[in-house]
Amino acid sequence: MLQAIAIHHATPEHTDDFLAFMHRVIAHVGEATGLVEFTAWREGAGGRLMGVSRWESAADFQAALPLIMGLSGERRPEWSEREDELIVVESA
Repeated sequence: MLQAIAIHHATPEHTDDFLAFMHRVIAHVGEATGLVEFTAWREGAGGRLMGVSRWESAADFQAALPLIMGLSGERRPEWSEREDELIVVESA
């Protein structure tokens, strides 16, 4: 089992735009092979948004990367205060 957490540092004025984009990405990925769950999260007091996905295997996650990145052309640089962070962990 693999879990990927993408942390996005949204600007306050574009948080809703960014969150809407994240939901489009989740819908675009759909029921990819090996996908267990893909959800979007918003930090209560801060501007961080998180895309959290669980996969049956690292190979399934790697195979789905073209889908995950498939709408990247819709994302705007002004939506982010800084670079994203990606945390990828496997079950221990």
